[in-house]
Amino acid sequence: MTIDEAMTGAVKEGYHVSSCDGIAMYYSGANTEWSVWTRTDNDSSLMVRVEESFLDPCFWQALGRALRWDHAIKTLHVVDNGRPTIVTSTGQSWRSHWHGFLDFLAEGKTSEDFFAQLDS
Repeated sequence: MTIDEAMTGAVKEGYHVSSCDGIAMYYSGANTEWSVWTRTDNDSSLMVRVEESFLDPCFWQALGRALRWDHAIKTLHVVDNGRPTIVTSTGQSWRSHWHGFLDFLAEGKTSEDFFAQLDS
């Protein structure tokens, strides 16, 4: 998956950037450094660093919906009344992917490499 594909998927599931004056904007594309958002009133464009989106939890929630992370079921090992038990859980899988992304960057890897490995 490319950064543009990740941004496109998130936008389809509700992610957006707002202009400073509240004018509606639509997504026009992205590369590894910038995303382009175009105003609906005059077709002027705003360039936003993709890192800004990658720090926004709304981006990860929308990407999670696009990639169906919100439907992921996890098996958890818990202790219930002193006995080990296995339960299933669904929920905020987008958050673990977001944290994984941050860990990926902390290891000196690039955001482009992170999204590329989502395909596998």
